[in-house]
Amino acid sequence: MNKAIIGVNVVLVAAVGFLFYKVNNLTDPTSEKKENTEEIKTDTKTADTKTVAPVGNTPTGKIAFVNIDILNDKSLEVIDLIAESKRKKASIEASVESLSMQYQKKVEEFQMSQKAGIAPQSELEAKAREIQAIEKEAQNKQIQMDNLSIDIGEKNASFQKNVKDFLVKWNDGRYDYILSYSDAVPTMLLGNATLDITDQIVTQFNDEYKQRKGKKNK
Repeated sequence: MNKAIIGVNVVLVAAVGFLFYKVNNLTDPTSEKKENTEEIKTDTKTADTKTVAPVGNTPTGKIAFVNIDILNDKSLEVIDLIAESKRKKASIEASVESLSMQYQKKVEEFQMSQKAGIAPQSELEAKAREIQAIEKEAQNKQIQMDNLSIDIGEKNASFQKNVKDFLVKWNDGRYDYILSYSDAVPTMLLGNATLDITDQIVTQFNDEYKQRKGKKNK
């Protein structure tokens, strides 16, 4: 059980870093699909990462760029994703903490009864089953955390797809190229500030997200 509890906590710590993962480019991520046990959810829907194909237009000779760091910080879709993931993560953490306390108490009770030598075998077996049940529940929390990581990955892929699709529709021949910029991965060292369309993209992309979210909630 100690190993199970520790294992869950390790995953929780790793998930913190993943939760605040920032998209540093607009390319689709490639993630390994691992084989899940029958307890891992099997109804996970893989995000449709196929984007709208851009239509060729007469070249304009214009170039623009989007600051991905700002887009991530101000995107309502990302903000909602992080908030939802943090709520689920906090719930799992609380359950793990409670299980850890229950486990410690049950183990101490079992050891005391065993040392006293007065408890009937049936009582000891019952206590052992209670301990095993807690261990199984701890394993289930590990599975829940695995599923949460999968869900975050799918929603991150969906977010990237939504950005691409939005840019295809929004651009409509305005620019030949829309580059991405990030302080974390500065593939573009210098850009003319007049070519920065980040604020326009953030505002209109958020407006579109509100519409999509509203339709989904109906």
